[in-house]
Amino acid sequence: MVLALAGAAATGATGSAQAATSTITVQSGSGPTLRDDFIGLSFEASILASPALTSGNLAQYLKTLGPGVMRFGGNFVDTTFWTAKGEKAPSWAVTTLTPADLTRLKQLAQASGWKVILGVNLKHPDPARAADEAAHAKSILGAALMAIEIGNEPNYYPGYSPAKLWSDYQRYRKAINQAAPGVGLVGPETGSAPAAVTYLQDFAKREQGNVDLFALTTHFYPACARNTTVTIADLLSPAFHDKIKARAQILVDAAGPLKIPAIMDEANSVSCEGEDGVSDVYASSLWAVDDELLIASMGIRGEYFHSAIAKCGAPKPFYKAYTPFCAPSDADAAAGRLRAQPEYYGLLMLQQVGTGTFVPLANSDTGTLRAYAVRNGTRLRLVLDNLQDPASNGNRTVTVHLGAAYTQGDFLRLTGPALNAKSGISLGGHTVGLDGTFAGTDKTPLTVSGSTLTLSLPPGTATLVTLNP
Repeated sequence: MVLALAGAAATGATGSAQAATSTITVQSGSGPTLRDDFIGLSFEASILASPALTSGNLAQYLKTLGPGVMRFGGNFVDTTFWTAKGEKAPSWAVTTLTPADLTRLKQLAQASGWKVILGVNLKHPDPARAADEAAHAKSILGAALMAIEIGNEPNYYPGYSPAKLWSDYQRYRKAINQAAPGVGLVGPETGSAPAAVTYLQDFAKREQGNVDLFALTTHFYPACARNTTVTIADLLSPAFHDKIKARAQILVDAAGPLKIPAIMDEANSVSCEGEDGVSDVYASSLWAVDDELLIASMGIRGEYFHSAIAKCGAPKPFYKAYTPFCAPSDADAAAGRLRAQPEYYGLLMLQQVGTGTFVPLANSDTGTLRAYAVRNGTRLRLVLDNLQDPASNGNRTVTVHLGAAYTQGDFLRLTGPALNAKSGISLGGHTVGLDGTFAGTDKTPLTVSGSTLTLSLPPGTATLVTLNP
């Protein structure tokens, strides 16, 4: 059966465009589970003090992605000062947080249906104050509170060491367990630098036997915009993919002996607030599809893209080029009126995949075609992420050996006018509304017969195929 997916992602393909052929084989066996709450978003803890958290459409943008987790931490968590008594903030504090801010967070959690991981300050150590914040969070958020995280990327703290992290973590752990019994902890919140691996592995080895650790966590970005200029070609390259896979494997290996989930609770395309013209264009949608499915297929419970609710293009670090949404104007930012950015569509496509168990694939061309299969009962879903540039490539012919016979199916696709486009992106023929709602996708029926499927995929598109026997 041949399926031609009409409508290329861009009009740049010409008669001299290069065509490609690829073969994918669905293999026997099964892998990790894709959970319904795998998707998550990470925010700087300082935004907890902003009325825009609940005054606009953020809750709807979260709700549109289905169940999920919002994590509040980032560099700014170590510049927050918690007080439930109206105390004056110290000179180092950028933001003061109070129980009123947690009440606002509760409203966001209730409106979105999302769970919360809440960060507390470690860089300016005060276990008793952190424990008081955790106790208030437990009381106010209730079941919406998934866990407390302690600090942010301690591998970057001046004069710090893995042993110092462990010692400080125990003081915080004891105080939080006493003040908020039953609240889970996550850690160690290590960063992307190679040295962070030592912190992660040391922490995991010392964690044997502790029952209050909900998940082992780390952060990862495959590049930093301050260190080098990152291009679209870099973003979609096998090298970026392999960097992410290598760090994810380190996390999985460290969490395994602890028999607890592994979570990458801060991640995105390019750290240091992202690369303009790369992190905020259509290519980031295609990258997000591959990145999220890669992480999930390795057995990681969740990956949370770092995000912002600032004005689009505002001064960094408040605006981050990789954010899935931002506010079109200063007035919109003040009111919390956000607009979907390209990366949001990649997350939305993952939401369309649904839940299930990953099925191993053999792929003849992983360089520019990233493929994943998820089975739920008798239903098989294939995600085919064609990373070729439409400006210089024609349609790719893909033959899929399914390993079983199917008789029914349909497809939808993620498209954009060009890899560097900032608008004109759609999923299943529809766009995200200004209020954060999504009307759903148009699915094209397939007539399927047998165990082999031949597809014609436009370059620069991601296609979700659903098959039933």
